Amino acid sequence: MPQKEQINLTLEQLLQAVEKIENGFALHREDYSLVFVNETARRHFPEFYRRLEMGESLDDAMYNSTKYIADGHDGFDVERYSNKLVGMVRGSGTINVENREGTHVKATFSKLADSNVLCISSDVTDMRERERELRHAKREAQAASQAKSEFLAAMSHEIRTPLNGILGMAQALGHRELQTDEREMVDAILDCSKSLMTLLNDILDLSKIEAGKLEVAPIVDDFRHKMKRSERFYRTKAEEKGLSLRFIIDKSIPSVMEFDPVRLRQCVDNLLSNALKFTSEGGVIVAATLDDNPDPQKARIKIHVSDTGIGMSEEQVNKLFENFQQADRSTTRNYGGTGLGLAISRKLARLMGGDISVVSKPGKGSIFTLTLEATHVEEQPEEPQPVSFKPEPVKQPQHQEQPSEEGSLRGKTALIVDDNRINRRVARLFVEPLGLKVIEAGGGKEALQQLKKNKTDIVMLDIHMPEMDGPTTLEHIRASGEPWADIPVIALTADAMAGDRERYLAIGMADYVSKPIDERQLLTVLTSCLSGASQNQNQAADTSMKDQAAMNDLDAMIERMSA
Repeated sequence: MPQKEQINLTLEQLLQAVEKIENGFALHREDYSLVFVNETARRHFPEFYRRLEMGESLDDAMYNSTKYIADGHDGFDVERYSNKLVGMVRGSGTINVENREGTHVKATFSKLADSNVLCISSDVTDMRERERELRHAKREAQAASQAKSEFLAAMSHEIRTPLNGILGMAQALGHRELQTDEREMVDAILDCSKSLMTLLNDILDLSKIEAGKLEVAPIVDDFRHKMKRSERFYRTKAEEKGLSLRFIIDKSIPSVMEFDPVRLRQCVDNLLSNALKFTSEGGVIVAATLDDNPDPQKARIKIHVSDTGIGMSEEQVNKLFENFQQADRSTTRNYGGTGLGLAISRKLARLMGGDISVVSKPGKGSIFTLTLEATHVEEQPEEPQPVSFKPEPVKQPQHQEQPSEEGSLRGKTALIVDDNRINRRVARLFVEPLGLKVIEAGGGKEALQQLKKNKTDIVMLDIHMPEMDGPTTLEHIRASGEPWADIPVIALTADAMAGDRERYLAIGMADYVSKPIDERQLLTVLTSCLSGASQNQNQAADTSMKDQAAMNDLDAMIERMSA
């Protein structure tokens, strides 16, 4: 290999080369007097280098240059700004200035080994303009996102209000003696309303995920208990289709962990409802196992949902988790749905540190696997536990739990405040059969008059009303100084965006029920608010015993399946 030719440049050649570079180049002595400056640097700081060439000191040249640039800008503190720049220069820093022509220049000063100072400058006008455009675009995007959120919140409210009337009336009608064809009509209304409700919630969830505003909220909770609730809920649906449903939970999974129970149930319910929907023979098995995890603080849980349903081809599986996608067009025609559930569930699973995968064969069935991470907790929350436990006395059919709710509500008076007559009617139809006396008010002012005239035990208060809205009405109630100033008030509202419940509780609401009103949820909230402390304690103990009985049954089932 030939040796590299040694290059010897004269100072003149070097300076000519420096003149050709795009950046400004200036060499200063230790006292910042000028040794050399190229034409680019002169264009960047014309007055500053002119002053240095005249023999002015750094401080004077910077002051006069700043004064030159700021000419015509009344109120600008030239001396203060000039001193700031001098300090940055002497500290071998970088300055960003706008010259008289409006261009932006960045200059970096660096001390060399021989104590001279090198200054490299560049025109960053285009970069600053791009930054400005990006900031403007960001503000526009944030404004658009805010407008989208406000639109979704408004549309959610407007859709939920009439849906509350449809779903509420259908639920109330379902309690009456109906002919077979009438019962089928009511069931169809309920199914369609619930499907519409699911679609609305899915769209809201998807929009929040895409905006980065949907977060998981881990709390310490009972994993097995949450799984049992899903089992109880879907067993009836499975039996209606003549399908078997089995839940198997590995004993190595801790019962109490820190996880998001709401999002866990949303994912499990979506997978389970899909499995039952697409299965006509056989059944569904839900199996939860504990996977290895290198982090000792975390439990990695796998939940397998397997079915003997229609199955899918590889091509169908590949597009399954895309927004608004289903296996094929016939799926929507034959089974309904929007194709949002799985896409949202996968996004939620990833927010929980896991994922959702699937293996499937056409005509053979599918196995969906949900993985998530939960945090181990050192101590389980203290709960009332019976000293000795006999399961037989507490194994009551679920429908027999209703009388305890009736007992706590019967003879009490509820004030329903809503400017929508149908909404008041729906709430009345839900609570009157349980023995609650109902009085109504069409607005906040009328509600205050009713409270003055009638002994009332609880208020169900709509949030959005003309003249006097819910929060203002609540404020008047609490500030009234009347015996009913501390009456429990339940927010009854079509607001269902993230944070709505917490916001209403923070202003003094006793609880929150979103529209469309779910009858069971409303009764649970009413019972909780009207029950005394001792009743609540007894109810907690009874619930604990019932949960323990169901847990024993589940453990026995696991033993039989494992044998």
